[in-house]
Parts: sequence; C-alpha cells; structure tokens
Amino acid sequence: MFRWWAMVILCAVGFPKPSSAFYIHLHGLVTEHFSGDALKGVQIRLVKDSVDRETVITGGNGKYELYLERGYDYQVWFYRADLVTKHVVIDARKIPLFPDVPFFDMDLQMTMFTWIDGFDVSLYMEPVGRAEYKQSVRNLSWDVEHTKDFQARSNRTMIHYEREVADRERKAAMKGTTAKSGRRRRVVDF
Repeated sequence: MFRWWAMVILCAVGFPKPSSAFYIHLHGLVTEHFSGDALKGVQIRLVKDSVDRETVITGGNGKYELYLERGYDYQVWFYRADLVTKHVVIDARKIPLFPDVPFFDMDLQMTMFTWIDGFDVSLYMEPVGRAEYKQSVRNLSWDVEHTKDFQARSNRTMIHYEREVADRERKAAMKGTTAKSGRRRRVVDF
C-alpha cells in the first residue's frame, strides 16, 4: 500500500509539467500598412490541424502572442472587420520529438489595410507566408521563394489599391462641390 501512494506522489511531482515541454513562441506586432501605426482590436485566430483552437486580440500597442506545439499544421489568421484578412501557414509536423532547444522563437510582423467594397483582394486568400521545419538548420524556416513571389504580386495589388483609394477620394471631393456656392462639403464615400 505504501509503495502505491509513493508512486502516485512521484508521478505527480517528478514528471515535467506540460508547460515545460517544447513549444513555439509566436509573437509580433500588427500595424497599418501605410502609416505603420499599431492596430488595436485585430483578432489573431489560431487554427490547429483545421480546428479553431485559440483567438487573441491585439491591444493598443498592436502586439500579440501565441504558443504552438510541435507535430501539428497551423494556420494563423489576422482579422478585423474593416481590414483585409491575411494568414500564414506554419507546418510544425516534422519537428523532432526532442529538438535541440526548449523552444523556437518566431517574430511575425503583420501589416493590414482597409477593406474597400468592390476591390479584388482574392490574392490574400492565399497565405502571405509559409514556414516549416528544416532539418538542415534544425529550425522553423520561412519559405523564401513563396514570400518573394507573394510580395511581388502583393506590391502590384497595392499599386491598384492606392489608385482606387485616390480615385474614390477624388470622386468624393467632386460630389462635395456645389454649383451655386463653389464650396466643398465633406463627403465620406466608403
């Protein structure tokens, strides 16, 4: 009888707790694309093997922090109702059972921009970044080729986006001009 209780106590105290297990520390800052200002109220949704697991919301400083486990495939979605949604994919399935370090640190900065009705943002249904474990460097690494390709296409989209914003502002300013007085009214068109 004594040995059984001793074994129960040893199991409860002697084995490491889940918090001391290997983890991936994902953190960063969410900012507005054009100004660089920190964005408050952005939801960062963690999807683990196609199942929603956790959502955190940025505060006034735009910062967020999540902890991921090895052995799973993740999607990390950045969302706020007035902004274009973006996401990244992190494949942690190939991380060994006992990595060389107690954790991986991933600093992921995300920029977001305002949603405009009618503007094609289908490009952002694709992941803006992809990371996976690389045995050669024994760490999670971003797919540089994917990033370069995506950035080139995103830059072209943003040129059209800026033109659309300028065009809408010009049209709004023209609507605000009255023929009689020549004064402009402040008109918000989006």
